Amino acid sequence: MKPLLLVDDHRSFLAGTAMLLEKHGFEVMTASSGTAALEIMERQAFELYVFDLKLPGMDGYELTEATLRRQPEAIIVILTGEDIAEHYDRLMESGVTGVLEKAAGEAELIQTLRLALQHFTILPTELARQLRTKNHFLLQHPQGAGANRPLSDREVSVLKLIALGHKNKDIADRLFMSQRNVEYSISHLFEKLGVSSRQDAVLKGIEGKWLNLEA
Repeated sequence: MKPLLLVDDHRSFLAGTAMLLEKHGFEVMTASSGTAALEIMERQAFELYVFDLKLPGMDGYELTEATLRRQPEAIIVILTGEDIAEHYDRLMESGVTGVLEKAAGEAELIQTLRLALQHFTILPTELARQLRTKNHFLLQHPQGAGANRPLSDREVSVLKLIALGHKNKDIADRLFMSQRNVEYSISHLFEKLGVSSRQDAVLKGIEGKWLNLEA
């Protein structure tokens, strides 16, 4: 059985989803808050983590980051009733493996979790189409693609370490990220800046004043 930690503050949804997952061979432990989840993690590691996005106190983003600090290679799937499209960039930057709407059916949920365990990134089809359209625009307008797209704090941190000559493993160690997530962050950073190399990213970082040569 695959040990799984399920976190959601809606107790009826939590209980029902846990029963469904157990029916499909998962060994489920539940928590109704991020704080409770972290207490459980102090005692046990899991092969898979499934978090709601909206949680009392510590939200799904913060819980994801706290989990990855403890277990950098953790597989985390966000199961949410929120509009996924507007949260996509921040979720991927935080290190999740997949995102799924709570309205998904049983078969879709189970298949998503099984694919996540095989290290596939999971996205709803409609969101994937939106991203494909956005990427097509970036290819057609590489010079101006990132002009109005501010970098996140995490991306600025990655860019600064790139400028200092650090490799992906060093960046992962310093920022408590997995190498997989560092690779994603660098790819997303290049996309925002409209560049294809580390050297060009650093130059764009200086032009955009994210990097300070005098610091």
